[in-house]
Parts: sequence; C-alpha cells; structure tokens
Amino acid sequence: MRTSWTDTILIEKYLHGGLDPLARQVFKARMLQSPRLRLRMYFQKKAYTLVKLYHRKKLKEEMEILHQQLVSDPAKSGFQQSILRIFQ
Repeated sequence: MRTSWTDTILIEKYLHGGLDPLARQVFKARMLQSPRLRLRMYFQKKAYTLVKLYHRKKLKEEMEILHQQLVSDPAKSGFQQSILRIFQ
C-alpha cells in the first residue's frame, strides 16, 4: 500500500513538473518497466481531464447565469447600453 501512495505522489509531481531532471528520467524508466505504473499514469491523466472539463462546464453555466441577469435586469440597462456601444 505504501508503494502505491508513493507512486501516486510521483505521478503527481511528474505531471505537474515537480521532479528534477534526474528523478524525471528515473520515473520514465520505471514507467517503461511497469505496466501497472503506466496504467495508473493513464488514469490520473484521465481524472485531470475530467476535472478540467467539469470545471469548464460549471464556469460556462455561471457565465450564462450572469449574462442572463445582466441582459434581463432593467436596472442594468445603462450597463447594457455601454456594452452595445463597444461592439458597434
């Protein structure tokens, strides 16, 4: 179990550029020898991709809500006109 945790930390450092050049080369050599480590690397990358996509989706939803508030609120008509003038 401890090796698994150590590998997780190394994968994190590898993916985020936190390993010095020698440690990076040693880690790459370990990945060449270990199908299990390569698989863990693959899944960690996939997890980061999913988190990034989820974050983008949530941000897009928040921006849409903000846009709707700015466009539909009569009290914000001055702001709306300012924005329209910028793009004319």
